[in-house]
Amino acid sequence: MKNSRHPSFHMASIFFVLTLILALYSWIGNSYGMSNVQSLLSPEDLRWILRNSLRQYVDTPALGIIMILFIGSGVAVYGGLTRSLWNFIIRRKILTLKERRALILSLLTFIIYTLIIFSITIAPWTLLRNVMGTLSYSPFSQGIYYIISLGIGLVGMVYGMASGQMRNDKDVVYGMSYLFVRCSDYFVVLFFVVQFFTCLEYTGLVSSVGISQQAITATFNLCCYLPLIWILFRKVKKAK
Repeated sequence: MKNSRHPSFHMASIFFVLTLILALYSWIGNSYGMSNVQSLLSPEDLRWILRNSLRQYVDTPALGIIMILFIGSGVAVYGGLTRSLWNFIIRRKILTLKERRALILSLLTFIIYTLIIFSITIAPWTLLRNVMGTLSYSPFSQGIYYIISLGIGLVGMVYGMASGQMRNDKDVVYGMSYLFVRCSDYFVVLFFVVQFFTCLEYTGLVSSVGISQQAITATFNLCCYLPLIWILFRKVKKAK
């Protein structure tokens, strides 16, 4: 007999419904003369949504950041590095000799990689600094997520190869796509998050009720990244 579960809405559905409510409320507000409130249900506004929905989604910083981090982190997860660290640090589980050797090699890789990045950023060569010699708007600051993802990926690949979890380049490539497959619904959630906040800003309801733009921006950023934590926690919970 199957266990009964309480029905629950997916987070993507929640933001989709919120967008529909927002559209209805903006139409009511515009119809009854609320100042600076733009309806989402007029023909021109619907055309605006169609023209801007794709661009707003693609231009969202969270999309590129998460995608580049998924590539390196996926290698670490698929290669078994995160599982071994979890067993060793959290669960205090005794690792096999092969796993311990793989951890040592991956730790050495991390140290070497960190020293290389440090040497070409801080040391006199300053390869990753800007033309003024600072880190503001430098290749280092603008490519920080790529640097992090590459480091995680290299460490994860070394562990995977040393532990036997990875055997060839095909395993590495599959690892790079692993989190995209495992957390694919995150990108659907992000799409509806972006659409909701884009429409919210367009309607002018934020300014009409006196909410600051800084508060909306902070809320938007939280809603872009928190769903990923929820999805990862859900996947871990299902795996147990």
